[in-house]
Amino acid sequence: MKKIIYLISFLALPLLSISATNEFSYDKNSLSDQFSQLEQVSLYVDQNNVTYSELSKNPLFKGNLDLTNHISVKPNFSFDDIDWIAFAWGFLCCPIGFFIVVLDDDKSKEEKTSFWIGVISSVVLSSISALATPRYYYY
Repeated sequence: MKKIIYLISFLALPLLSISATNEFSYDKNSLSDQFSQLEQVSLYVDQNNVTYSELSKNPLFKGNLDLTNHISVKPNFSFDDIDWIAFAWGFLCCPIGFFIVVLDDDKSKEEKTSFWIGVISSVVLSSISALATPRYYYY
């Protein structure tokens, strides 16, 4: 039975690789255009030794500079950003919550951060309560 399964999987492997080639196609001209724009910005930064704030004020790059996705606009994760369901998964049931929140690609960054805040809060409170609880040793 194992030999039949191995034979079928071995014969199906080329079919899977053929279908995967269409999913990862790219436009070479579009990529070269994007990289040429990036090269212009990189060259300008190297020649003038400027920071991001100075670069964003430059009229040549104003409106064309899309770096806000990579630079943190908000200084901190605020209390209003917490997703309470993800926090509860981290605080109350960390192992199952790990599979439900962290490994799910559909969850947002705020939900994953809320989960980890819940885990850290649970560990801290558990440690404090464990240290505060009197220990009785019976001999």
